[in-house]
Amino acid sequence: MFSFKMIDASAGSIIMAFAIFLLGAIYQFPFLNYHFALTLSGLLVLAWLFMFFAFFRSLLKRDYRNNLVNLPIKSFGVGTWIAATSVICDLIIQRAPALLPLVKILVCANLVFWIIFIIFCIHQLKSIIVNKEIANTHGVILLSTVSTQSIVGLLVTTFGTSFTPDLIIAFITLGILLYLFSITLIIIRFTTKWRDIHEWKNTDCIIHGAVSITGLAMVQSGNFTFNSIILVWYMVFVLFLVVEIADITRGIARIHKYGWRKGLFTYHITQWARNFTFGMFYFFTFNMVHTFSNSIRPLEFHNHVLHLLGWIVLLLLIVEVSLFLISIVIKIIPLATTKQI
Repeated sequence: MFSFKMIDASAGSIIMAFAIFLLGAIYQFPFLNYHFALTLSGLLVLAWLFMFFAFFRSLLKRDYRNNLVNLPIKSFGVGTWIAATSVICDLIIQRAPALLPLVKILVCANLVFWIIFIIFCIHQLKSIIVNKEIANTHGVILLSTVSTQSIVGLLVTTFGTSFTPDLIIAFITLGILLYLFSITLIIIRFTTKWRDIHEWKNTDCIIHGAVSITGLAMVQSGNFTFNSIILVWYMVFVLFLVVEIADITRGIARIHKYGWRKGLFTYHITQWARNFTFGMFYFFTFNMVHTFSNSIRPLEFHNHVLHLLGWIVLLLLIVEVSLFLISIVIKIIPLATTKQI
């Protein structure tokens, strides 16, 4: 277990969830975008700085590093910090383009961090297989793909066409290969535990989220045809329905077993993965529609999906923030009571 005094390796998912909302779905709500987007973006950058510093400080502690190495599945949560840094940089460019020179420095640092992480991922995937941990894998191992494709979007957003198409395609291809390998391990796990709906994990939503960010990278790169991108979109759409129907079924089962509060409305840090993956599906669809939609190809169905997704993303974010704040209050009240005694 990680020490209570150390930040969770997956805490970067909180930044990811808010950033992807501010990059995409918030534009569907003009009032929120006009009055709050810039302020929220600034606060989120500050939160990222604080949390990343806490994560870096944790990495300096031997026990923390040992836990990362000895818990090969959970250690993939480190990828949330690479993806979080990528979307934060995208957000800064979008909201404060004058800070582009600073962003370029962050991009270079994040690229180095990504290289180290991918080498670490390969080692950890080997450990999972050697130590026969495949049956315990879940969607968190797909963060190897998410972090890789986030780098693609970051490079294109920051440097434009300065990077050669071959290099961008190589990044995307590596992300796809990591996905195929990781999803194979997850499928093996499903075949051994498919009867138990409680085995479904919050992070399994990354099954469709990792494909969404791959599709987004393809759109942003400008190196792929509409037909190839629309194929990926429909893959995401099908995976989205399958995964979320399974998750709804799991939620109903948990309500019957534990009740509403414990079964459904109890905070856990892995729940932010759902906010990010829904937001990423929105952002992928948004970019695809605005890049390829025209009078000949209006993409009406995709526009309808986009509109519905926007409301779902906003609602889920409100629910998750509420659960997070309630969890903090629950922790504070006993401490205050103890001090009074």
